[in-house]
Amino acid sequence: MRVVVDAYWWIEGQVSGRRVVDSLVRTWAEAFPGDELTVAVPRRHLPQVTELVAGTSVGVVAVRRSPHGVSVLTELGRAATRAGADVVLAQNYTPLRTGALRATFVHDLMFDEHPEFFTRVERAYFAGMPWSARRADLVLTSTRAEGDRIARCRPELAGRVVPVGLGVPESFRSRRATDPGVGLTPGGFLLCVGRLNVRKNVGRLVEALVSGGGLVTPERPLVVVGEPDGKGAGPAPGDARVRFLGGVDDGSLAWLYANCRLFVFPSLDEGFGLPVVEAALSGAPMVLSDIPAFRELAPGAAFFDPHDRGSIAGAVRAELAGPPSPSPTVQVPSWGEVVGRIRQAVEERLALR
Repeated sequence: MRVVVDAYWWIEGQVSGRRVVDSLVRTWAEAFPGDELTVAVPRRHLPQVTELVAGTSVGVVAVRRSPHGVSVLTELGRAATRAGADVVLAQNYTPLRTGALRATFVHDLMFDEHPEFFTRVERAYFAGMPWSARRADLVLTSTRAEGDRIARCRPELAGRVVPVGLGVPESFRSRRATDPGVGLTPGGFLLCVGRLNVRKNVGRLVEALVSGGGLVTPERPLVVVGEPDGKGAGPAPGDARVRFLGGVDDGSLAWLYANCRLFVFPSLDEGFGLPVVEAALSGAPMVLSDIPAFRELAPGAAFFDPHDRGSIAGAVRAELAGPPSPSPTVQVPSWGEVVGRIRQAVEERLALR
């Protein structure tokens, strides 16, 4: 099978997006060495990507246009056709013209249901996703919950949606936990991980905990890992009971998960929720927003209403009242399984041609 992969975000982009591209490409090349795999990247990233794939059979082609959506719509299909590809695997946007089978990974259509979570610039970027997805032969996504949303919001896509999951980045699985050196005591802090924007709901979490009668103190603070990104940058630092660390490396993040007294994820909505999986694999006790993606990923977790400060505080108080609860089992495939599911779905569609 000849495959062209949209790797536009491999070098620049959100950390989670870069990790998805890296894990998918490396796993596919290793699991299916007989396939001809080519990645399409911005011309400015050619040196870095060429170095990343050195010693593998992965080919590299350059695209020139920006932003990402414009490049996928107008260039990626031609690159796939020139490469004689059987399939072109894109993210979010779908090539307008190509002879290859079009498989597009749509991470979520959250903006369809909750435009209030996003800036005008973000909404402008997202707007073309479902329109272009009408040209996709396959619409891949991470969870059944997100597949249901896509089918609900865009019924014309329902018959093409295939949930394939997402794996934990290999860089996280292989990391060595390293104390970040910020003066935290093992078991002596609560942890929240995620970008700081209105959807992640960190502001309401902080309000619930600091007014919750001793749930957090300077000696047992809430530690927030993440950087401002999108609409609403989150609460400003200034209270000794809340510590904002910004972004941290994989080793530090692993240490924080493994040593927190409690992991709290208050997000208002998610298509997947990688921090839930990372925290569970690290053995962290947790309380989570009661949203469909989290119910699917960690059905044995304790849940709260993310819109209700009292519900958030109550769930945290219940967990802190006794010994740490076991971390719930997470329903997450390996990257080998994810790539296998994608490839199987592609094979089935190719057979129908």
